[in-house]
Amino acid sequence: MNPIVAIVGRPNVGKSTLFNRLTRRRDAIVDDMPGVTRDRHYGDATWNGQTFTLVDTGGILADDEDGFAGQIQTQVEEAIEDADVIILLLDGKTGVSPFDMELARMLRHL
Repeated sequence: MNPIVAIVGRPNVGKSTLFNRLTRRRDAIVDDMPGVTRDRHYGDATWNGQTFTLVDTGGILADDEDGFAGQIQTQVEEAIEDADVIILLLDGKTGVSPFDMELARMLRHL
C-alpha cells in the first residue's frame, strides 16, 4: 500500500494545480473561483523514485463563508486522518495569514 499524502490549505492557494502537476494528469479542476473542489480527489504520483497516493482537498475556510463549508471541512478532516504526510500549501502572493498560522499550529499537534 502506498503512503498517503494530503494537500490542505485555504481556497485558491494552488492545491489542485499541485495535485495535477504531481500526478501528471488533469483530474482536479483548477479555477480562479474559490470553492470548486469540495470532495477529496485521489491520484498516484512518484517523486524521487517514491510512489505515493496524493489527495487533493477543498479549501479550508476561516469561517462559514460557503454553504458547503461544513461538508468540505469534514472531507479535509478525513483526508488528514488518513494521511501519512500532510502538505500545508500557502499562497506566496498574499503571504501567511493568521488563519494559516492557526492551521499550521493545529497540524503540528496531530
